[in-house]
Amino acid sequence: MSEFVITRREGRMQHIVLDRPKALNSLDLDMCRALHSALDAAAGDAGIEAVVTTSTSEKAFCAGGDIRALRDAAAAGEHQVNREFFSEEYAMDLAYHTHGVPTVAVIHGVAMGGGLGISINGSHRVVTRKGMMAMPETAIGFIPDVGASHFLPRLCGGGARGLAVGIYLGTTGVRMNSADALYTGLATHLVDDDERDAFVAAIGSEGLEAALSRFGLDRSAAGESAVERHIERIEDVFSRDTVQEMIAALESGQDEWATATLEMLRSHCPTSIVATIELLRAGAEAGDLRECLDHELALGGWITARPDFVEGVRAVVIDKDRNPTWDPADLDSVDVDAIRSALAGS
Repeated sequence: MSEFVITRREGRMQHIVLDRPKALNSLDLDMCRALHSALDAAAGDAGIEAVVTTSTSEKAFCAGGDIRALRDAAAAGEHQVNREFFSEEYAMDLAYHTHGVPTVAVIHGVAMGGGLGISINGSHRVVTRKGMMAMPETAIGFIPDVGASHFLPRLCGGGARGLAVGIYLGTTGVRMNSADALYTGLATHLVDDDERDAFVAAIGSEGLEAALSRFGLDRSAAGESAVERHIERIEDVFSRDTVQEMIAALESGQDEWATATLEMLRSHCPTSIVATIELLRAGAEAGDLRECLDHELALGGWITARPDFVEGVRAVVIDKDRNPTWDPADLDSVDVDAIRSALAGS
């Protein structure tokens, strides 16, 4: 299925290994299909007590989808090609979420975008101190997807605080360390960097709960969470009705956090920012992950067909000049009705 996905039975677990280190394990269509097939095979084996996903890379668990390929298809007008990729990726993400046994991700290094799809949708998200998570899609003219409209609004216990945190993370793409991941609920457990291989081996030989009991660390060992430190500000700013009101609230504060947050919002795609807010609010009201993925497929198909996506990937990934030309270039000119219509198309 894919040379970049290795799957094998190891004692009580099915071990899935991502092995595309040169691309930081970015997911292509064949990898999504291989992951889904591995999950299906594990579901048919009554002796498997957990499905564990790891990476061979010291730098990354999974940096996301293969956005260069998605951009090429969009630039060529081959939007059905991208829709097929997203459809199969989301079906695979749902399989992680609904699997009959625990699905465990061991996150060491970078996990962004699609890398969160194959981890956060599972039951156990185990990070090391070197874990780094982000949903940076608004920087490239896209939206947080792979189930983000389900898991982001439900962080920090959900409700108004969870939605505000989700909007903050989804619109800014701010990078989170392992302490942030544990505080928000993106991660469920912490293990030592140097013991992650022994932890995985113990799952196969002793079972998941025994391995967690032996290798799990207290959350405090991850250090300080910037999200926790600024949680009151985050909830105050990102619970406001419009992004313009959010920006005005940030402008009233002259501290380092407000300045950094403003810089991210001002540099990212205006249409993507507004679309992300609409998507996450719909996700907060959705009944389950499947409904959220349907929303993301509809809105994602609309937004990748816009020129901002091609331009954003060019600026951030290909030319790396970090100087995209957005259309429209300002938040006030974003067509909110078009976004809501695309979202309703789900």
